Amino acid sequence: MKTGMIGALVGLIMGLVIGAAFFGPLGGAVGAICGGLMGFLIVTPLSVLFASDVARFPFFVKCPETHEEEEVTLDPKQAGRAELWNLRQRIATCSRFGGPPSCNEDCVTQIRI
Repeated sequence: MKTGMIGALVGLIMGLVIGAAFFGPLGGAVGAICGGLMGFLIVTPLSVLFASDVARFPFFVKCPETHEEEEVTLDPKQAGRAELWNLRQRIATCSRFGGPPSCNEDCVTQIRI
């Protein structure tokens, strides 16, 4: 939700400025409401799609347990949900374990989407 809120804030400011410039104070209020709503409705799905798309590629992280570089992948569907609800990402596969990890996944904090 954090990216949706950023989109809503940007839309609100843009709607306020454009509405007030063209239609006066009442236009600014209507523009702020419409801009905030549109910003939220546009940015939220785009951020979920972006997170799902980026999660399809492997990431290289330093394993906190072995201090070696490992290749990990994220589950794209879960990555989109994690971005939407501001949850912690989960690792789908790890080169150290040859599949799903059996650790506490502390390395996931190194991944920035």
